[in-house]
Amino acid sequence: MRTTTHRRSALRTAAVSVLAGTALLAPAAAALASTPTVERPAAVRTAAAKPVKIDIGAGVTITVKDGKPYYNGKVLKPGQTVNDGIYLHLSANGKRLYSKTQGGGTPYAIWDVATGKSLGTQKNSPTAAVRAALTAKPSTASVKAWQELRVSGKATGLTAGTKVDLQQKQHGTWKTLPASTTVNKSGAYSLRVKLGLKGKNELRVQSGSTLSPVFTVTVR
Repeated sequence: MRTTTHRRSALRTAAVSVLAGTALLAPAAAALASTPTVERPAAVRTAAAKPVKIDIGAGVTITVKDGKPYYNGKVLKPGQTVNDGIYLHLSANGKRLYSKTQGGGTPYAIWDVATGKSLGTQKNSPTAAVRAALTAKPSTASVKAWQELRVSGKATGLTAGTKVDLQQKQHGTWKTLPASTTVNKSGAYSLRVKLGLKGKNELRVQSGSTLSPVFTVTVR
């Protein structure tokens, strides 16, 4: 009989322990249930850029999508020229579009590809070869012997970094002087020189076969 009473007491103690554990877990479960679920924001969608329209006239419109101009459903590649009654040329950097329509006034219209805005017009074909030329002008027309002067000018048809030399006519022969420089990005150049040959000096600037007009400087 004593053994049975002991077993019943043990069972009652175990039951109380289980109930106590359940009571302790209940608040934690309730807290988890009451915690709001954080939803991740939906991915932000970038709106596609609207196509740019370039009306070149004669009922022809060039559509620019993703920075690329299309003509007759085909993309124009940088440096490409189309001439099928409508003339189109896309610059090598893809930023300018040149157009010419039949019966138009000024031959070549210029358009900004990114904005579709007109950049004016030009008479010469954008693909025509530019003939190289040089201008030259002294900073003064008269100097003392070995007094420094500057010769400046502009180059067309010559790439930036091209070397130009100053030449002097000596006894009927053109001699290259130790005075040279290079053409900058805008086509300009400027060099310094000292002349010691007294009297009227005939000078010119030379780059390969390209020559400037002859100019004179008098050395006193």
